[in-house]
Amino acid sequence: MLAAEKWYAYQENYQKYGLDMRPAEEKKIRERTEKDAAISVTDKLRLLVLIIMLGALFVGFVAATAYGSKIQYNINTIQAKSAEVQGEIENLNVKIKSATNIQTIEEKALAMGMVYPKVNEYVYINGEKEEPVRDFALALMEQAYN
Repeated sequence: MLAAEKWYAYQENYQKYGLDMRPAEEKKIRERTEKDAAISVTDKLRLLVLIIMLGALFVGFVAATAYGSKIQYNINTIQAKSAEVQGEIENLNVKIKSATNIQTIEEKALAMGMVYPKVNEYVYINGEKEEPVRDFALALMEQAYN
């Protein structure tokens, strides 16, 4: 067999298995012309609109971030003032508790000249004159066992 005939025989064998043995054709590479390289007016307009839209979007992002920062600053300022007022409230509550303490009131009353009443100076609300119980423990025990 000649070399060409062998080639065709090989090619038929490969075609049985789904392979194509023909040499691949070279693709033609088209050279760019000056017309292809130039950007058309509509493409330029589209690019300009796209750039403007992206610029507006980024300016919006910056404005939103600045607005968020301003709000966060206001929140932090209000929280600081709130903490300050809360501290003042706690200080005033402590002062109120110390001023209304019975021992403090007694000390101030004695310092101003007040004295404890004597036994005969007691006034009873129900209007009856009862003498105060001298032995409280005895009176309590009598009531408990009667």
